[in-house]
Amino acid sequence: MGVILPIVFITVSLLWGLVPLASAQQSVPIDVKEPPKHSCPAVGGVLKVAIGSKPNTLNWFVAGSSWEILVLTPIYNRLVRFYNGTLVKEVAQSIEMSPDGKVYTIKIVSGIKFHDGKPLTAEDVAFTINMLRNSSWAYYYGVFRNVDRAEAVDPTTVRVYMKVVDAGFVENALSVMNIMPKHIWEPKFRELGDGVAKYNPSLSELVGSGPFIVTEFQPDQFISYKANTNYWQGRPCIDQLVMSFIGDASVALLALEKGDIQTYSGFITPEVVPRLLSNPSIAIHVYTSDFYYHWGLNNKKWPFNITLFRKALAYAVDYDAIINTVLMGYGVRGSPGFVPPFGVHAKWYNPNLEYYTYNLSKAAEILDQLGFKDIDGDGWREAPDGSKFKFEIYPPSYDIIRVRAAEIIADSLAKIPKGGIKAEVRIVEWATAWALIRGGQVDTWLLGSGPGYDISWLQTRFHSKGSANWNRYSNPEVDKLIDQLVAELDPNKRRELAWKIQEILADEVPAVNLYYRKFVAPYRVDAFEGWVRVTDDDLNNWWNFLNIYSKTGKPVAPTPPPTTPLTTQVVTQTVVAERTVTQVATLTQMQQAPSIDPMMILMVAIAGVVVVAVITALLLMRKRAS
Repeated sequence: MGVILPIVFITVSLLWGLVPLASAQQSVPIDVKEPPKHSCPAVGGVLKVAIGSKPNTLNWFVAGSSWEILVLTPIYNRLVRFYNGTLVKEVAQSIEMSPDGKVYTIKIVSGIKFHDGKPLTAEDVAFTINMLRNSSWAYYYGVFRNVDRAEAVDPTTVRVYMKVVDAGFVENALSVMNIMPKHIWEPKFRELGDGVAKYNPSLSELVGSGPFIVTEFQPDQFISYKANTNYWQGRPCIDQLVMSFIGDASVALLALEKGDIQTYSGFITPEVVPRLLSNPSIAIHVYTSDFYYHWGLNNKKWPFNITLFRKALAYAVDYDAIINTVLMGYGVRGSPGFVPPFGVHAKWYNPNLEYYTYNLSKAAEILDQLGFKDIDGDGWREAPDGSKFKFEIYPPSYDIIRVRAAEIIADSLAKIPKGGIKAEVRIVEWATAWALIRGGQVDTWLLGSGPGYDISWLQTRFHSKGSANWNRYSNPEVDKLIDQLVAELDPNKRRELAWKIQEILADEVPAVNLYYRKFVAPYRVDAFEGWVRVTDDDLNNWWNFLNIYSKTGKPVAPTPPPTTPLTTQVVTQTVVAERTVTQVATLTQMQQAPSIDPMMILMVAIAGVVVVAVITALLLMRKRAS
C-alpha cells in the first residue's frame, strides 16, 4: 500500500489540476428557448390574406421591403426565431459561443428535407452565412459583416468564426437568416457572381424547407402556396395560403368585410375602427411596432449635411398634430436617439434624452444664423447665396398616414416666421421611392425602419459603413462607439455605450424620428380559428401560418401528449364588436433534451484513471512478491 497511495495521490492531483483548465475552456451556451408546438384540431381550407404592396423581387438575398420578406416567410426555415420577444429554436438545436466570443458552434436538427426532397444539412447553413458575409449588396450583409467564415464540421454541426466579437450576432443575424438550399443557389453564384443581386428566381427555384410551397405567382395580383404536408415540425393546418397585393386600404377593407380575405397587413387609418367593430364577424388586433417612422434626410446632400440645418427641421415638425390628429392617438412619440422605449429595447433606451418640440421661432432663429433668409419678400427663404431654395419629401403612396404626415411637415415649414422653407410632397409608388432612397437620389423621405433585437443594430443604421444607413450619416466618434458596442460582452458597459451613442444621435439629428406606430390589424373570426396574436407583429406571421385552422376543416385524430409537457400560457385580448373576450391559449412546449455536464464526464474519466492506477500498482506488488 505504500506504493499505491503515492501513485493514486499523484494521479488524482494531476488530473484535478486540469479541472479549472477544462472549465475555463468550456463554450458558453446561448439561451434559446423551446418554441411553442402547434397542433391542428382540423385540417383543410384556403386562407386568403392581403398585404399592402406587391414584392419587387422573390430573391431573398436582396429582399428588403416588409412585403418582400413577408411573401418569402412561409417558404423557408431559420435557425432561430423570435416569439413574443423571446428567442426560440427552429432548425438550431443548440448554439454555443467560445469564451472569447470569436467562435459559434451550432447543432442543427437532422432529417429535415427541402421541398425537392434534398436533405437540409450544415452545408446549407454554412453556405447561406458565407454568401451573406461575402455579398455587400445582400440586404442582411450588415449583420453578417463581422463573420470571417462558416464551415460544416459534420452534417449537423456548423462552426462560425468571427473576425471580431459581435455580441448581437445570434439575435440580429441568425434570427433573420432564411436557410437557402446550397444545391439551388451555389450554381447561380458561380454563374452570375454579383449578378445574383439582380436575379429573380423562377418558382421551381423557390425551394425551401418551410411549411409552404409556392404554386403560383402573378406579379401584380397574388402569390399562392400549398401546405407542405411532410413539414418536419408538423404540417400547417390549412391546405392553401393565398396572399393578394392590395395597396389601397379601402379596397382591402371592403374585401375583408365581404369575406374575400381573412386579414389585411397594410396601413389602415384608425378612424375605420368603429366601422370594423360594427361587424360581428370582424375583430381587431392592436400592436405597437418597434419600427421607427422617421423623416429621412440625405446627410450627403447640401444643406442636409449641416447639423444645424437638420436641427432647424426637427424644430419645425408638429409632432402632436401627427400623433393626435393623423394617427388619432395610435402612436408613441419617436425618440431622438431612435431606440424604442418599450419591449425588448427598453433596457437599452436612454431616458435622459431631450426631445425636440414644435418651435417655429427656434427654427427661424437657426435658419437666420445659417443665412437662409427671405430676400425678395415673397414669403420663402432663399439660400445663403441668394438663390431660390426648395426640397422634396417622398412618402410612399400606399400609406396615407405618411402622406398626411409629409403634408403636415411641408405646411409647418411654410409657416416659419420671417419666411418659410418650400418643401414639395412627392407621392409615388413604393418601388419608385425605395429605388431613389437606396440610390441616394432624393433629398428627404418618410420611411419606417426596423431595429434588430440586440442593440448592435445601431451599426447597420448609423455606422458610416452600415448596410442600411440610408441617411448616409457619418461621424467617426459614433463609428468608434458602435464598434465598441458590438464587440463588448458586458451588458452594463454595453448600456453605457448605447446611451452615449443615443445622446450624439439626438444632438446631430441624422433623421427626424417622428413616431412608433400602433397598428390596427383586422381579421375575421367566422371562418378560421387559432389566431396567434403576438405583441409586436400583425396577423400575417409565421405562427399564424402554422396554427390557423378552418372551422369547417376535417377533424384530426388526437395524438398522445408528451410524457411531461411544459406549457406556456399566452393571454390575449380579442376585440369583437365593442366587447372584450379574454382568451387563454396554452402552447405546449417541446421537451428539452437533457444536457450532459462536461464536469461529470471529467470526473468519470478521473475515476477510471484512478482505478487503472490502483490495479497497475497491485499487479506490480504481486510481481515483486513472486
